[in-house]
Amino acid sequence: MAVLLTAVLPFSNLWAEDRSSQNQDAEHRLSEMQNAYRKSNFELYFVKQSIATAEPISFSHGVVDNRQYSHWLYLNGVPMGYFSAEEIIAYFRAGSQPELVERGVPPFLIGRFNTVSLDKVYSNYVPVSVGRNRIAGRNVFMIRLSPKKNDRYGYVLYIDEITKILLQADVVNPTDGQMVESYMATHFVNTSEPNKIIQKINEAYLNDPVIIEMTSRGHDVSDSGEGEAAVTDTGKNKRAEEVRKLGWGLSYVPSGYELVKIERNSITDQNSEAEHLLYTDGLSDLSVYRIKALEGSEYPVVKQGITNLFRYRADPYEIVVVGDIPVETEKKIAESYSVPGNN
Repeated sequence: MAVLLTAVLPFSNLWAEDRSSQNQDAEHRLSEMQNAYRKSNFELYFVKQSIATAEPISFSHGVVDNRQYSHWLYLNGVPMGYFSAEEIIAYFRAGSQPELVERGVPPFLIGRFNTVSLDKVYSNYVPVSVGRNRIAGRNVFMIRLSPKKNDRYGYVLYIDEITKILLQADVVNPTDGQMVESYMATHFVNTSEPNKIIQKINEAYLNDPVIIEMTSRGHDVSDSGEGEAAVTDTGKNKRAEEVRKLGWGLSYVPSGYELVKIERNSITDQNSEAEHLLYTDGLSDLSVYRIKALEGSEYPVVKQGITNLFRYRADPYEIVVVGDIPVETEKKIAESYSVPGNN
């Protein structure tokens, strides 16, 4: 037995060293990816693919005088999407006025991977280099991000070997590794100068009076309630007090998800309020709503790609959890609802 252990242990150590090397390589690739994004001008076309839908999308990014801009457009149906100028995001839809959000975070996965704090990613996921592939006619490195717990999805990222730009992201089920949704790259162009769309956004950023006023007045991130930057110690304490005032709470929220927003909205046709808690781990969001239960209504699970909705009856209310997380996690969150003093 001693001889066997002596023979096996060196191989075990080699495996551990190789695994550590794969982790370090993955972290290096991700750091290169984010640095390249901040400096690059490019156009990326891809298809957001899930089991039931396929949406073609164009995405442009550019840098003008050290300012970052991006533009995202759905190519099917009514023109809609968003553009960003530094820390301002404008959501647009043909025929409507754009909605501006200060200190917002990109609303889609590829944008978030390029801007999220990597330390936050590593606190919830294990990065591993898993080889090379070829995407949109280009050689790419593959990085797998496995969740430390099976309460959220995992990811596979495809990073261009030459430009270091993230070209594709797959979302995978944490239990069986099956792909649930993919941002599948079809065409990539790296340019020396920003394209015309980015140049127009730059002109709007410099000349639009609303944007100028937003960027010049300053902003207290602890009160913004939007995105990763809002999660400061002051913001956490303030939101904890706001949650106490709601009179109800959740005994379970997946580790790494931080509360970034609390809302109360009136529901006119029900003469009641909807209370809303928004959480994020930097890559995915989840929302918890408490609304007045409707008599005779059913409580189904609704699935669309990686987005799931779970409804839970807690008379006289209904708890609705919706987000880009597995439905099993949503069920656990909803069932952890409680009102202090009630059994």
